[in-house]
Amino acid sequence: MSGEYSQEYIATLNDTSGYFSFKPNFIIRCLGVCDKKIKAIIKGNQGGGTGTVAYDYVRRMMGKHPIDKLNLKPDNPIRTIRFASETLPNEGGESGEVRNTIYPQIKKFLPNSLILKDITLRRPVMSVRCVKGGPPIQCEFVSYGQEVQSQAGVQRFSIYEDEEAPQSFHEEQLPRLIAADGDLVMGVTLTEKLTWMFDEIIERASVIYNSPTIIRYMDEKYGKKLQWIEGTGRNTNIAIIRAATDDNPTLDINVINEIMSSYDDESTIESRRYGIPHQASGIIFKDFDTNIHVIGYDKYFEKGVPNKWLHVRGIDFHEHTNWAVSWVTLSPENELFIYQEYNPSPDRMVTLQIAKQIAMRSGEYTFNINLIDPLSAKKQVNTGLSALDDLNKIFREFRHEGLGTGGYWTTWDTKSSRGRDEIKTRLKNSRLCQRPFNNRMVSPEGRESFLPTIWVCNTCPETIYSFRNWRWDEWASKEAQITKDEKNKPQERHSHFPVTIECILKHPALGVHRFRDSVLPPRKSAYENTMHLRA
Repeated sequence: MSGEYSQEYIATLNDTSGYFSFKPNFIIRCLGVCDKKIKAIIKGNQGGGTGTVAYDYVRRMMGKHPIDKLNLKPDNPIRTIRFASETLPNEGGESGEVRNTIYPQIKKFLPNSLILKDITLRRPVMSVRCVKGGPPIQCEFVSYGQEVQSQAGVQRFSIYEDEEAPQSFHEEQLPRLIAADGDLVMGVTLTEKLTWMFDEIIERASVIYNSPTIIRYMDEKYGKKLQWIEGTGRNTNIAIIRAATDDNPTLDINVINEIMSSYDDESTIESRRYGIPHQASGIIFKDFDTNIHVIGYDKYFEKGVPNKWLHVRGIDFHEHTNWAVSWVTLSPENELFIYQEYNPSPDRMVTLQIAKQIAMRSGEYTFNINLIDPLSAKKQVNTGLSALDDLNKIFREFRHEGLGTGGYWTTWDTKSSRGRDEIKTRLKNSRLCQRPFNNRMVSPEGRESFLPTIWVCNTCPETIYSFRNWRWDEWASKEAQITKDEKNKPQERHSHFPVTIECILKHPALGVHRFRDSVLPPRKSAYENTMHLRA
């Protein structure tokens, strides 16, 4: 029929028009090549993540996914895909608004002719005809409000979690994927601070996909040269896909700029527009920024930390948990440098072995202050001596043997929060100074003083990680977080190295340490190895 189309052909076009209306974007490109078991899509507002995920699942059901094992084939015995979100598709607010966003997106891209049976109020499961033959595919919709145990005991081909799920719900999903060797996809828009997901997913990812917008932004803003695919060195089956609002091809960049200009806070813009998780919920040291506070040891201490500075060691002691050992130095200009760490296991090593490592790592520096957790002073039933007694005896013997410079260990103050406040003050000042040896202040009267700052060398990865992730204890559910008072208690997790630094800063000797406070012109620094950095 020249110039005409059959009714059947027109019906086919109408039926598949939704599927072919999808506009390719960065997220779908990543989903087409990423074979990790857990894929977390971290995106800005209106980044197109939910629609993209829906399209990705539709092409799985139609056997068109680029990664063959993700296609639901006729011989797959497990044929159910679970879509989890805050609400079920048929749950509305007071106005009847449907808050479940994944269901309408699937309906948009899935040809209507493939739907054998749609969801009902009683059974929120959509039955879909398998294009390649075989039993129907089941799209199961569940909500986070359902009992966790109601989701247990059954296997799923794949699971999608819309936004950050309760941790108990998420943990229950993982065993459901074992039989099918399935995958879990997470879609998160950073309108709120993340809780458990920051530690368990983002910080543990082995690969990160960065969109061109984020690469450009990080280069212009921080001078960071990112790649579109970056390995983190971690051996996990977790991938992060990072996309910005700008990466959604259906949006107008002028509209994006106008909307985002209404936000004054820079971190809010970074979260809402660029999907950058600035910090997790309840972070204790919110001012800590790896782009500012973490410095290269070799760059600033090419010839080593100056011997004449004040040197301090601290140990967060535990009977079974790994010890947190920190080496800290304070410059005459009141700048604190954390330059070495050690994280030994007391279950794998005896006190003598750990002490030997501490002495060897301390070199020939003289440590006038050696602090340790008071738990170390607990007397042992079998010997009548404490770990603190053993430690002081060992270090005394080491000195006589020529190993290190000795050092007498005393317990630190556990009562006040002064050390934590001091860290926060120093972090803020470091932000003002931007780099070490740049903290000199001059008053109108010509008197100079120095802002107290803090810097963590890149030789201390555990300390850096702990400063980024130590947070206040929170209620498990979001409802409790909203309705109950804050617990006002720090979590023990990630606390050990920060606590060590806190207690070091509470020591009276650091408080009375005299810094230069003189009338100009000041004398020049005597430390040759840092002269080039003070210009």
